[in-house]
Amino acid sequence: MAKLSQTYTSGDVRGWDIDSVGPTGSFPARLVDVADYYDQDVPKYGEPGVIEQKNLTRFLFAYSANGQTHLCQTYDMTMSCGERSALYKILRDMTGTPPKFTGDYDYCDEIGQTCQITVASKTSKKGKVYNYIASVAPLMEELADKAPKVSEVTIPGGRRTALDEDSENDPFNRTEGSLAGGS
Repeated sequence: MAKLSQTYTSGDVRGWDIDSVGPTGSFPARLVDVADYYDQDVPKYGEPGVIEQKNLTRFLFAYSANGQTHLCQTYDMTMSCGERSALYKILRDMTGTPPKFTGDYDYCDEIGQTCQITVASKTSKKGKVYNYIASVAPLMEELADKAPKVSEVTIPGGRRTALDEDSENDPFNRTEGSLAGGS
């Protein structure tokens, strides 16, 4: 007799539905949106068959190549401020400065931050080719104008994070050092 067990399925795909696959390589880029997902069922690391709930986030970056603007998103990242977490590392790598998680810090305020991304492509088990972010690094100031402007990017399915254009952290007017807590 066959023994069947229910396997984990992720359900709806999180993130943005990006239809086109842009070129690969290293490019000046800008963080254009953040998507947060709360209480998501995910497999527990190192314990096959065990499901736990986590709060997850994804970042969407825009970069220009061949006269067009392309989008590329991160994988799911656990909302964690631990130094070994993917979220901490990407925030640190965007500017080269470790983030200071103070009581009033909101990583969504980093929308508009420029950086350099290295884009690579991968083929899924179902045969779909997609881009992913292989690495993130600080961007030299003289290249900041090469990254697409947030206001010029069309996000598939609409923006996930509302922008407060009147706030002190206006994402259309970035200042150096915002990850380090200075403005």
